[in-house]
Amino acid sequence: MGTLQSQSFTNDAANLSGRFFADERPVENGQAARGTLAIAYDAATQSYSISTAGRSATFAPADLVESGSSSFISFEKIGTTSQALTLTRPGTSGELTYRYVGGGAWERATVSGDTLDFTYDPFTYGIQTPAGQLQPSGVGRYAVSLVGARAMEAPFAVAGSGSLQIDFQSGALSSSGILTSIDVSTGLIKGIGVYYGEAALTSGTTAFSGDFFMDDGKRFTGGWDGRFYGPNGEEVGATWYLYSNDGEVTAGYMLGREDDTVPGLNMSLTALQFDDSFEHRFSQLGLTDLGGGNSADDASLLRSTALLSYDATQGSYRYQDSDRGIDTSFGAANLDAGASTSSLAVYKLTGGDGLSYTLSLNKAGAGNPAITLSYASFGRWERAQAPGSDRLDRWFTWGIRTNGFQIPTGTGEFAGIIRGTAAQFGGGATYALSGTSNFSVDFGAGSFTGSLNPIGTSNVDGSTRNFGTFNFDRGAMDVDAGLTADVVNGSNAYLGFFEGALYGPEATEIGGTFGFQTAPGDASSTYYLSGATVGKRND
Repeated sequence: MGTLQSQSFTNDAANLSGRFFADERPVENGQAARGTLAIAYDAATQSYSISTAGRSATFAPADLVESGSSSFISFEKIGTTSQALTLTRPGTSGELTYRYVGGGAWERATVSGDTLDFTYDPFTYGIQTPAGQLQPSGVGRYAVSLVGARAMEAPFAVAGSGSLQIDFQSGALSSSGILTSIDVSTGLIKGIGVYYGEAALTSGTTAFSGDFFMDDGKRFTGGWDGRFYGPNGEEVGATWYLYSNDGEVTAGYMLGREDDTVPGLNMSLTALQFDDSFEHRFSQLGLTDLGGGNSADDASLLRSTALLSYDATQGSYRYQDSDRGIDTSFGAANLDAGASTSSLAVYKLTGGDGLSYTLSLNKAGAGNPAITLSYASFGRWERAQAPGSDRLDRWFTWGIRTNGFQIPTGTGEFAGIIRGTAAQFGGGATYALSGTSNFSVDFGAGSFTGSLNPIGTSNVDGSTRNFGTFNFDRGAMDVDAGLTADVVNGSNAYLGFFEGALYGPEATEIGGTFGFQTAPGDASSTYYLSGATVGKRND
């Protein structure tokens, strides 16, 4: 802000280039990568000098042109190779006007016959936050805007918006939002996609670097580099670059300022700091409860979708299933200390209908003796039997899911625990399920195998029953890290379902629900098994 003095600016940059043709064939020799750039301002001549990738140019007041936007200052040089330099204006408000950080792009275009050779060099620059001036702990939230170019059959503009969050103590960052590719000559939208970036602060600095992704029906992979600006990290700037398998490339810059109205993202279950909603697929066992751990001969399985919400201010949970008229809230006053354990937090309430409801949630962190997890959890929601309707026993998994862009390459082995309920088809004793699970995931192929090994403890007399081993067949992983499989027996006969997901950065944990019959066609020995399994990667 104010009058600039002569200065060479700290910056981050990227380089994009490609050759385009009049017949609008796909870009040729498209390249996008991290760049090394120098930008300096000369107060005596009021000019900017810029150099990168073996090229250099100076833009003076005589090169100023109308930018067409109050957010930008534009310079232009027309010649055999035409050039343009666009800089964001300084300011204290607005999507692209900042006090300490600026964004810019240097474009060069050379036309020869029916070909266009084009380079685009985005950068961010300004007054970097000194080392040690970011707050030592807590979370920072920033509203960000993105500007860039994309090489398809021609050079197109890119614009976007999103949010950025940093955990100051760990130095971990993430950003996500929307990127739109636009043909500015026609106003047509060429593509709308989602982006995601993850990074870490460089030790002893306020700069960061990491991976950057986009998907608008086509998957792009790349990186981003940035830093915080202002005396105390009030603003942020970064450059990003992306490339697809078919040769398309895109690059640009991101600018943002701290904004506490930006919704916060919970980074793990060990410290839920923000309101959150966890949509999930559940497995439900409905049965007539005869008391004493026994059920009638009408047990049934159901799988569908429901929602667990967390209120950070109240420290409370709300469980909703709008399709079935379920809406129950559990606060601190509903915590049943006697029923809770070092592994489970158990909440109980009596609803307006006079029925009792229970919500049991697995505890995250190292204090859980059953399994130590930071991102994946399981829950159990129960409704007492009502006159004329069954008791409902529902299991689900929830947590901080792996972003689809974070799915690693290679393979992974997971070991887990089982929790659930079993009821005999013909009626009789019900069982509380424990046991183990294992998963072998091929991340590249998007497939997995594994098994469930449930052990039942009778709710009547405490006796145990080994239900056997049940395998996963046709295990598939989708682009959002969701998992589905059939549950089969040793003869590969279909018994039921498994639905789950990967959890945590780089898919470090796993979880899902299952529901199946043990021996279809034999009523005397068939049990319905319904439950959840969670596990962690051990490789």
